Amino acid sequence: MQQQIIIILVVCLVGYRIMKRVKSNFTWTVLKTRSLRIRMILFAVIGVVFLAEGGVSAAGIVSDVIGILIGVALGYIGSEMTSFEQRGTELYYRANVWIGSLVTALFIGRFAYRFYTMFEAGQDGGWQNMSPASSGSSWTSGLMLIMFAYYIVYYFLLMRHRGQSAGRVY
Repeated sequence: MQQQIIIILVVCLVGYRIMKRVKSNFTWTVLKTRSLRIRMILFAVIGVVFLAEGGVSAAGIVSDVIGILIGVALGYIGSEMTSFEQRGTELYYRANVWIGSLVTALFIGRFAYRFYTMFEAGQDGGWQNMSPASSGSSWTSGLMLIMFAYYIVYYFLLMRHRGQSAGRVY
């Protein structure tokens, strides 16, 4: 019973964050460097956990490296396609809908797959021994690392843009 409550709480928390992420793909957001820096640190820490939990198999390492490279490329492309708008003293940004939606869809797909594997393992009575980051498949860690690398690079480039545009008028 306690495990079911924890699962429900995690699903609700992740669902809430997914809703906020989807909303932010379509709305203007104030560019706050402190908030972006905190998010970058959180994504980096969680990404390192997923990288460490991904295993040391050749397929896992290849999957992780490819995921990081794809995430870095998407972060760079996404930052180039981001719209900026100066409103008074605040700089606002709006992410590219397509790239943000793709990264969100990858996260949702990986999250759903993870819960499916946990459910299947729970049916067999063995999900207590599963690692929190791994799901038994070497490629799923790479999918998560796409998201982590994307947001780290994307937020870094947004902060850099903020620093470069401090004196500009839009």
